Amino acid sequence: MTAMSTKRLELRPAGLRDLGVLVRHWNDPSVRRYLFDDREVDPRLAETLLRDSETGFARHGYGLWQIFLQDVLIGVCGLRRRGEERVELLYSLDPGHWGAGLAAEAAQAVLAAGRRAGLKEVLIETDDGNVASQRLAERLGAVFEEAADGVRRYLVTLTR
Repeated sequence: MTAMSTKRLELRPAGLRDLGVLVRHWNDPSVRRYLFDDREVDPRLAETLLRDSETGFARHGYGLWQIFLQDVLIGVCGLRRRGEERVELLYSLDPGHWGAGLAAEAAQAVLAAGRRAGLKEVLIETDDGNVASQRLAERLGAVFEEAADGVRRYLVTLTR
């Protein structure tokens, strides 16, 4: 598991040791609104996500990274396998840090890690109403793939 730095951020691999702080982050109503269908995040679900992340780092070289700005946790960004064929970009940011380009900065670092791990493409899914995430997907170079069941799917091609 590798930490990464960007111009403004430090990204540290998330693991089970981070369960409490990430349950609190993911349960912020503004954060979970588009991530968990606005349902409260059960610690067991968070534990499963973190175990999957640790497995992802061990097997593939990617998982979920915590996003820190000046040593303060402000969010999560990472890559998660969806079955055997697809890998999805996930991200969440505390509302106080929206609109400053930090999600894009973290996502670019995570996509670069995916490229280094040999990924050719990454899926981004956004709720129909999440215009900010749709703009972020486009800013990351993602191409709209389809809309179905209230979800818009984009695909980012990772080139060398």
